[in-house]
Amino acid sequence: MRYPIILHTDDHQQFGVTVPDFPGCFSQGDTVENAVDNAREAILFHAEGLVSGKQTIPLPTEIVDLSDFHGDAGTAMIAYADVDIESLLGPARRINITIKEANLQIIDIRANARGMNRSEYLAYAGTHFENKE
Repeated sequence: MRYPIILHTDDHQQFGVTVPDFPGCFSQGDTVENAVDNAREAILFHAEGLVSGKQTIPLPTEIVDLSDFHGDAGTAMIAYADVDIESLLGPARRINITIKEANLQIIDIRANARGMNRSEYLAYAGTHFENKE
């Protein structure tokens, strides 16, 4: 998963990190690279806690949807932290579904637009809509 993170600095030598998709998830680092690496570890740790508590791991927010971000130039910036959470989700299961051809075409178009295959998109959509209700 590719989560947006917000890096904050007052002196360009220490960087604090907040993770909008994981409330209460914070990190820091001495450089931007170090802060991003530490944010990856913090996100993974947070996700492990959610899984052990039988809670859903949030999907990454699109950067354009971060309407609450009001960083001042030079003191805050948005970056991405790529986090491999696959091992936390358990093994994949093969299933058989029946779906109308027109709906399948729409699913394939939307999956392609997001750089996903059909299975990834269906898993994404199922989780996304569950979180929005």
